[in-house]
Amino acid sequence: MDALTRALVESAVKVFGPRGPVLEIGSRQVQGEAVGDLRPLFPGAEYVGCDMMPGPGVDRVERTEALTFADGWAGTVLCLNVLEHAWDFRRGVEQIRRVTATGGLALVTTVFEFHVHAYPEDYWRFTPRAIERLLAGFPSVLYGWQGHPKTPRLVFGLGLKAERDDLVDLAEAWRRETLALWTERPAAWDRIRAAVGGALFGRRGFRTIRRWRDLRIEVGGAAGR
Repeated sequence: MDALTRALVESAVKVFGPRGPVLEIGSRQVQGEAVGDLRPLFPGAEYVGCDMMPGPGVDRVERTEALTFADGWAGTVLCLNVLEHAWDFRRGVEQIRRVTATGGLALVTTVFEFHVHAYPEDYWRFTPRAIERLLAGFPSVLYGWQGHPKTPRLVFGLGLKAERDDLVDLAEAWRRETLALWTERPAAWDRIRAAVGGALFGRRGFRTIRRWRDLRIEVGGAAGR
């Protein structure tokens, strides 16, 4: 969990008004409670956090690829920076779609330009279009990324189990709310290094810092063509 991922969840709550029960896949709070605890964003809703191992924030031990929840159990499913750790990620996305209720939503985030982080293993990196296609079983899909489109830092998608004709407006509202909530900036030294290094050696190698505030959200599937 990082500050941008939390902002994506918090802004989705404002824009989409998701309902409970809430299922968080990968809820173990490895970075601490301040950023990792999302329960206060869903006051009054039944909230179940699951992970493949017990720990802070975990109510049930589950595997993404073999969830034991009933079909359509969750009004909201959060799978945050987990998919890269699932060996059978396609089966994992099928399970996410299965347990999402009609009219509900599922939010999936995953890292792209990021070091190997084994919790307990790190297998995959997904492009924005890969996330769009993985969520194609949902009637309505939004997908996006943060950073340069060639080397995004974070990739994400949101599947809605309902046909929506206002996806363009929803995408822009979600992007705007996320940027308002996400106040994190690169360290001053990193910004100086990017400015000086870019001037001396070319800007390509420093585009993660230079494009830090770039956040794109697109409409997926046939609705986005």
